[in-house]
Amino acid sequence: MSQSITDDSLLTESPEEASKTRSQQAPSPKQQAIVAAAAELFLHQGYGAVSMDAIAAKAEVSKRTVYSHFPGKDALFAAVMMDHCDSVAGIGDLELDAAGDPQEVLTDLGCRFLPLVTSAEAIALFRIVVAEAGRFPELGQTFFHCGPLRWIATLAPYLAEQHRKGRLELPDAEAAAVRFMNMLKDPLHMQAILGVQQEVTEAEIEAHVRRSVEDFFKLHRPA
Repeated sequence: MSQSITDDSLLTESPEEASKTRSQQAPSPKQQAIVAAAAELFLHQGYGAVSMDAIAAKAEVSKRTVYSHFPGKDALFAAVMMDHCDSVAGIGDLELDAAGDPQEVLTDLGCRFLPLVTSAEAIALFRIVVAEAGRFPELGQTFFHCGPLRWIATLAPYLAEQHRKGRLELPDAEAAAVRFMNMLKDPLHMQAILGVQQEVTEAEIEAHVRRSVEDFFKLHRPA
């Protein structure tokens, strides 16, 4: 998996090309308004019910302006996902220090990731994807590229480097990255999705991240 997918963007190009485009260009005020309008409409009406015309009207721009920034609704959903990840977790600027203590690095990553995926907006977006991905396959692909794949592509190269340094036993860094992200998510993410738990507290997040990191190290500590 290429590390360049870390900043996967709007699916208008390949993930690698979109990454470079996004990192080089700051969003304009109109683009920000369009993304904000799309986010509000998606969250309240779902994906299928929202039209590009409605997004243009909500953002108070022309439909042509919307299409000049985003070639389709899937690209707009990607932008909403990316904006949420960047604002809550700061993943757009996240760099894992290969020289840092692995436990501290993974704990910091977990304390960014878990509040993001258990936030009210992230849960609402996830429910939209699950409800509508059958009718709109591009929605599931967009979510996967801009959510899970983005985190895995950030973590896997770091874990590969820790394996190279002999700090952790990780012959398959990508599989280990997936395993660690799943350890962080469960069970708090599932409980939030199902409405079993309405709010995940900071104390719960910190305790769960600490346990997850400890369990991960037990699995992958060098012999």
